[in-house]
Amino acid sequence: MSQIALPLEQGPPPEQDGYLVTAANAEVHQQLQNWRDWTHHTMILTGPEASGKTTMAAAFKAESGGLCLEDASECEDTEIFHLWNRANSEKRPLLLLSAEPVAEWGILLPDLKSRLAASLHLEIGAPDQAMIDGLFQKYFAVRGLTISEDALRYLEKRMTRSYGMVRKLAQKMDALAIETKKPINLAIVKSALGFFDTGDEKVDG
Repeated sequence: MSQIALPLEQGPPPEQDGYLVTAANAEVHQQLQNWRDWTHHTMILTGPEASGKTTMAAAFKAESGGLCLEDASECEDTEIFHLWNRANSEKRPLLLLSAEPVAEWGILLPDLKSRLAASLHLEIGAPDQAMIDGLFQKYFAVRGLTISEDALRYLEKRMTRSYGMVRKLAQKMDALAIETKKPINLAIVKSALGFFDTGDEKVDG
């Protein structure tokens, strides 16, 4: 497993194949490693936007050689069913991704509905503080930047706690740092938070 050195002395657990592992997604990570034991060789993974589903799927496919279908809730029943049959005939694990729980997919095909109901279902949890800190650190480390401890603690008390908001704030702080030619400091953090708080951008719930 590759690791990325993060700027802060006390960062989150090591990165696993491109994604961070904390309490928010530890069970999902463990099950992706145990794909040989999946019921019906299938796992349905749900989670909000920007929660790492696609990155996790890429690591899963590289390790297992399995099949993966993103946005499964948007697919026709027949497409999912054909992929299910292919995975079983080729004896390969199948990972289905969606932002919506299976109950909201509108599955009408009885055989498919029963198979999905019997499969392993897991959901990526809301980001904990270790995940939020780690995602900010990772974003800025890739760009050769750092974010200070006081800036992270300021964000911790004031930001909307969602994966989508972490991404939006990181992008905004990055843009402000480029514009002002300054590192990611408390002033930039306050400016970024103010941008979203003023209603210039919709805040994720």
